[in-house]
Amino acid sequence: MTDGAIHTRAAGDGAALLRPLLDAVHDTAAEVRARCPDYFEHRPLRLPAHLLAHHGATPAVLAQLIGDTYELTVEPVTDTADCTSVDRLAAARAQHAGTTPGDSDPQRAPRPGELAAVAREQSELRRAAERDAARIGAAAPSRVGVLGGVLPYTAAGVREEGEPPVVLVNALGMGTTLWHPLMAALAPTHRVLTWAPRGTAAGTRPMRLRDQADDLAAVLAAEGAMDCHLVCWCSGPKTAMEFGRRRPGSVRSMVFLHGSFRHTGDPAGLEPDTPYERNLEELCRAVVARPALAARLRTMFTGQPAAISEDLTAHRFADEVLALPAPALGAELLRPFSDDAVLVAYARQLLDYWAYDGLAHAADVQVPVLCVSGEFDRIASPERLALAADRFPNARHERLAGATHHSMYDRPREVARLLTDFFGRAQL
Repeated sequence: MTDGAIHTRAAGDGAALLRPLLDAVHDTAAEVRARCPDYFEHRPLRLPAHLLAHHGATPAVLAQLIGDTYELTVEPVTDTADCTSVDRLAAARAQHAGTTPGDSDPQRAPRPGELAAVAREQSELRRAAERDAARIGAAAPSRVGVLGGVLPYTAAGVREEGEPPVVLVNALGMGTTLWHPLMAALAPTHRVLTWAPRGTAAGTRPMRLRDQADDLAAVLAAEGAMDCHLVCWCSGPKTAMEFGRRRPGSVRSMVFLHGSFRHTGDPAGLEPDTPYERNLEELCRAVVARPALAARLRTMFTGQPAAISEDLTAHRFADEVLALPAPALGAELLRPFSDDAVLVAYARQLLDYWAYDGLAHAADVQVPVLCVSGEFDRIASPERLALAADRFPNARHERLAGATHHSMYDRPREVARLLTDFFGRAQL
């Protein structure tokens, strides 16, 4: 599964037959370079030789052609023990997308000009997707009246009679920017809705979990939708569970995308927290107890990440690069810590959220559930989400290789294909 386009393979067309592999290399290189621009200037991309097997060219020759096209060094390997997480990500994408080396049909070696044409098309597809996401972000929001005021929400895609919308249930304290790329990827086939959860803006009343569920219901009513698919990020799953408990017939399926069911009512301390979650709870409790400390304490979460040490092993260095958030998200991810009043409100909401056992009614959920975690999610515990999947009667867990907490922004087409496939199966 890659973020590149799907293309039909023509027998004998060297570039077309290689398209899944080329997409995998392009997408991996783009994702890594966004975080570490000079990564491939000092490190090769190692790929299993069987992925580079091609009747018209040896693995070494094809590796050279691909490397020249994407301005990196590609090394064929037979022993994958030396492959880093970056290398494994590229290989997994190619294999998942259907690279089939050694086809029996006659093949010729791809020409450099053909590969260059593919690379230009890939770059244009990426730019077009970025423009689509920007248009969604720039569009005037829809609005619906809710208890306590008016809720602006972002909508994309055509509303079709009888087709349930996809509701992206956002994390507490966050805006909608992280969702725009995924909305653009889903909009051609789905009506997609999201909003910034209320309760942390200056002068607003505190919001409880039931209030967030009421906002979800209000948006559906404004859209004239009887039911929906819920895609819930980070703290969103608990809002979805509260909404589904009160309106079970209104939910077709649930996706918990890097979701958190963190519960502070765990006296045995058995929940698998991330260091971030433990530190954030300490911050929230301190700020709620003494709001005057907010100015001093919020700097704990607003500093620049430390540079990755060049002394790390190749494997550790690759892990740390993939674990970094996209630089473009810097200000967006700091929204909950943007000022003292926002942090105090956010801390109160989080403590209320953590006190709620979101899995208490998991056994009653009859709709299909998909839990998606990221290999390098250092915000919400992937281990907790995997354990949560076992609590639902009809759930499965899928881990995204090399992914962070923000896969909907980093890999929108990949996530969109995963969701679309799941929605289709949920309706069978």
